[in-house]
Amino acid sequence: MDGWVFNLARLRAKTKTTKTVLREMQYTDDNATPGQTAEDLQWTAITYNTVYERFGMQVNTDKNKAHIQHPPGQILPNINTTIKEHTLEEVDQFSYLGSILTSTLTCKKDVENRIRAAHSAYGRLSCRVFNNHALTMATKIMVFQAIVLSTLLYACETWTLYRSDIQRLECFQQYKMRQILKIPWESHTTNVAVLNQASVASVEATIIHHRLCWAGHVQRMEPFRLPKIMLYGELANGTRPRGAPKLRYKDQLKHTLALTNIDPSSWEQTARDRATWRRAVHQGTTAFEEKRKENEEAKRRRRRERQEEPRPPPTLPCELCPQLFHHRLGLSSHIRHKHPPRR
Repeated sequence: MDGWVFNLARLRAKTKTTKTVLREMQYTDDNATPGQTAEDLQWTAITYNTVYERFGMQVNTDKNKAHIQHPPGQILPNINTTIKEHTLEEVDQFSYLGSILTSTLTCKKDVENRIRAAHSAYGRLSCRVFNNHALTMATKIMVFQAIVLSTLLYACETWTLYRSDIQRLECFQQYKMRQILKIPWESHTTNVAVLNQASVASVEATIIHHRLCWAGHVQRMEPFRLPKIMLYGELANGTRPRGAPKLRYKDQLKHTLALTNIDPSSWEQTARDRATWRRAVHQGTTAFEEKRKENEEAKRRRRRERQEEPRPPPTLPCELCPQLFHHRLGLSSHIRHKHPPRR
């Protein structure tokens, strides 16, 4: 726990390292019991069931499910975990504490579930809030941020997202904000203009802010706390495939620190002081949002300049007709549809 969180080579040492076996992750009446093998999971299930019976409790075998997370490139056989001669159903995804655990080890299903929940939250408030002409626009935006956006980004500080996931979340925010602000699609209003009009940060900036706040909170935890052990450690078994393996939380955290101009080699010292870390996160997130808006405006400006430039005449001729084309893609499409090969 005294090393650098991004220096994974220290975990290969033979000494000064600690191995921890997780047997349960319990929260009130919900309990997740991880296991490395089918025999380990079966033993854990029988042990917990025996302990629960001593306290007069009973395991609901209908609600308990077995979930396998396969290693990369491997498909494990069924494990057939039983409790009191009742075989637990094996599922590909499972909802635990509001999050979706999947066998693909990605947050795609979790993002889809959050978008559906946010749609439902927005629909329940449509008549009383968002379509109510007695409320001001500022009140509607505050309700949207407090309820709908919070539902959308629940547990986002622990997500490992790809660009496609962020785009889906931003699509939802833009769609709902345009409904609240009464902006029709015919007006061709840019996404940056919508956020400026509502004085709301983008979804990506909000996720970055939550992720950095959570990372600083975990760093300030005591060394025996489970979240800090998980952040500073790695799995004892298994290897990552070559090429382009799936992103890890540490990979995304390091990229986030770089986006917010926070030095990844000294962020832990900064995070030890809560006030200093909060100020650094706020300044970094603000700078990222301003730079993101500038990049969007510059991209839009370059696109419009390309559209206004005079287009050169086509130079690629068709060998079967006198028509000319600008690109080979258009030429190949023309030949495929207008001059198909005879059978």
